[in-house]
Amino acid sequence: MLAAHSLAALGLAASLVGVTIAATTLSLQAPAPHDPCAVDVAPDALSARDRTFVTRRLLACSDVTHGRITPGEYRRTITMLDEAWSATPPPPPAPLVTQWASSVRGVSTQYTADQWSANRVLGAPDVFPAHGDNVNAWASLGADDREEWIEVAFAQPTHASAVEVYETFNPGAVSAIELVTASGKRFTAYEAVPGGRGPVANKLRAELGCTSEAIAAVKVTLASPRVTGWNELDAIGLVPCAEQ
Repeated sequence: MLAAHSLAALGLAASLVGVTIAATTLSLQAPAPHDPCAVDVAPDALSARDRTFVTRRLLACSDVTHGRITPGEYRRTITMLDEAWSATPPPPPAPLVTQWASSVRGVSTQYTADQWSANRVLGAPDVFPAHGDNVNAWASLGADDREEWIEVAFAQPTHASAVEVYETFNPGAVSAIELVTASGKRFTAYEAVPGGRGPVANKLRAELGCTSEAIAAVKVTLASPRVTGWNELDAIGLVPCAEQ
């Protein structure tokens, strides 16, 4: 009877072969006396939702293999797990990652070559959401004396759904945002009448739909005389299209 029970358990364990989870197909190794429940898949290849599902199936396989539950109990457990997994919606897709400016192509002026320099606008925000005069943001040489601009490039030109400009001191001076395609074409993506927003940090987001060409650079123009004080920018980023 013990031999028959073991063979039945191993047969049930083998029924796990070919379980498909999302886009990952799990194939169990052929039943063997030493490890009939082995799974040929790395845990980090699965989502947290799928890891939990696989772990519970393997525990059930171990229980029936070692006689802790009957074959009938095993079948009922597997059915319950399958139904629960099917009823649990998969996690939402990961948010699109903003691509940050990687180099400065040109700038009207900068306060110094180090602090408040044009290079301070590169990379992800390191001042926002804080507001105030900060050496880690780009500031022009003078305040309120001329129109200022900065043009930045991106390491990987991309079709973009939006462009974001992070204003962290005296926001509201951005009058235009111009996009430069990988082929060198230029077009205006945003125009506005500048106006002060008070002592707050502002994420200016210009929606683009999805550009027909990959964007390689962005030029931001500030009407500095229209908003009193230095108008500091912390970062400029491109949001890629969901599908390209």
